[in-house]
This record gives sequence, C-alpha cells and structure tokens, in this order.
Amino acid sequence: MHVLSASPLQTEALARKLAELLRPGDVITLEAPLGGGKTTFVRGLATGLGVSEDEVSSPTFVIWQIYPGRLRLHHLDAYRLSSAEELEEIGFPETLAGGDVVVLEWPGIADPLLPADRLHVRIDYGPGEDERSLDFEGRGTWKQRLEQWHP
Repeated sequence: MHVLSASPLQTEALARKLAELLRPGDVITLEAPLGGGKTTFVRGLATGLGVSEDEVSSPTFVIWQIYPGRLRLHHLDAYRLSSAEELEEIGFPETLAGGDVVVLEWPGIADPLLPADRLHVRIDYGPGEDERSLDFEGRGTWKQRLEQWHP
C-alpha cells in the first residue's frame, strides 16, 4: 500500500490511525533516510496508543525508548549497531517474545531475529519539501490487516 503525506502532521495522523490496528506482540520495521520522518511516524503511533506526544523522541543515541500506553511500545534504533548479536546482547529477542509492540528503525541487521509476521514501513522524501511517500508492506497476518485499513 502506498500513501503520500503532505506534511509531518499528516504523517503523524496516518500513524495514529494505524495504531488502531496494533495488537500485543506486533512488530513494525521502519526504514527512511536520515531526517526522513521516522520519529514523526513513531510519535503518531505512540499518541494513537495513548502516549503524550511530548514523551516521544528519537532513540538514535540511547538506542531504545519505551512508552507506556494502551499497549506498551518499544522504539529501537539500530542505526549505530553493527550486528544482530548486538541486538541480542541488549535483550531484543526477549522483547519480541514479550507481547509488547516493537518498532525497529534501520532493521537491516536484525533480519535473522525478526518474526515473519510483521509490518514493514518505508518512508521516502516526496516531491514537495514536507511531503513523504510511505509504503506499507504487510508480511504474514499483516497482509490481511492492511487490506482492511483505509488511511
């Protein structure tokens, strides 16, 4: 599914609406260029789960943020990590098994650890300055869930 967002506010609203579909144990992998809107997207997911938008920040330097809401949200950024082993060392596999929602930015290194059932979101710059192109790829049960979603 492809969606064009005209602004950061629209990207947040889109992610808030997506949060309505989230269930315990869901995993979202998120790719975008630096400054592409990953934190904006996660802020929308978090507020859709009942988290105050002021609490959401980029985990680039701390690697991992946890937000309590309707479902607890783990927001991880693997940009500064170099291997799946590093994710294992910080408890990523246990988190995946814990029933919380997990969003992983820069998921390339984590592929061997990721469940087959997940949503992959790719954000790219759009034609306009604030526009973003969002591609949603449902894997496993997410294929059917995306078919029922109308952003």
